[in-house]
Amino acid sequence: MTRIALARHGRPVLNLRTLIPGHGLAAWLQAERDAPLDPTARPSAELERIAAEAQLIIVSPLRRSRDSAELLAPAKTAIVEAEVREAPLPSAFQSSVRLPPAIWAAIARCAWFCGWCPEVESFAAARRRATQAAQRLQALATERGDILVIGHGLMNALIGRELRARAWRGPRFPSWSHWQSMRYEY
Repeated sequence: MTRIALARHGRPVLNLRTLIPGHGLAAWLQAERDAPLDPTARPSAELERIAAEAQLIIVSPLRRSRDSAELLAPAKTAIVEAEVREAPLPSAFQSSVRLPPAIWAAIARCAWFCGWCPEVESFAAARRRATQAAQRLQALATERGDILVIGHGLMNALIGRELRARAWRGPRFPSWSHWQSMRYEY
């Protein structure tokens, strides 16, 4: 039996309480990309076991995924795969209305699902990328054995959906929490 585990990275250190204007979302997203992991949030023993047993660890190019792999399996070299990177958020808001960053991000994600994607990859393109990622992960798992992918919530959900379409068994609905994982078996 071959397994692919899709894990969400650890929680980054972010200020989620300060209100930002809509036109400040791009800067906030950049700060999120550059943020270190919150040292008070630790992975579960189960995820540590999965990392120890994995023959291969794949990570997104984003810092929080790479740092999560280093924390989980410092003796293993993770392979960066661009296909598992986060699904982008559009941030071309012109509004000066100040809201919590999570609200602006939710508005951006809803607009993105509806087709608004100025200067970022569309939802349809992200789904195609998830298909390519699932193909690549399946090939790597067949060749190398069990894989741990440390990526991002939405992309993990899209990749998991593609794996299930390829007859992999695993959860239909992902966990969106930091340090959570979903295992798929073939």
